[in-house]
Amino acid sequence: MDDFRAFFQQYKWRIIAVCVGVVLSILFFTIGFWRTLLLILIVAVCYFIGMLLDAGGRGRVKDAFDTLFKK
Repeated sequence: MDDFRAFFQQYKWRIIAVCVGVVLSILFFTIGFWRTLLLILIVAVCYFIGMLLDAGGRGRVKDAFDTLFKK
């Protein structure tokens, strides 16, 4: 188990990049390019909202959207 941890620590970003590449390839071939991009966009927006909720709750989300959609 220690050998695996050492291997993962040494090549962590390569392993993560290959896993992301495999997942994206599977998505491209199964649901198509545009649907994959839409899925990535939805996940990114949800991550951003979750990050705001972690940082300051519902008030932080409201402030961020007020700033983003200011007249």
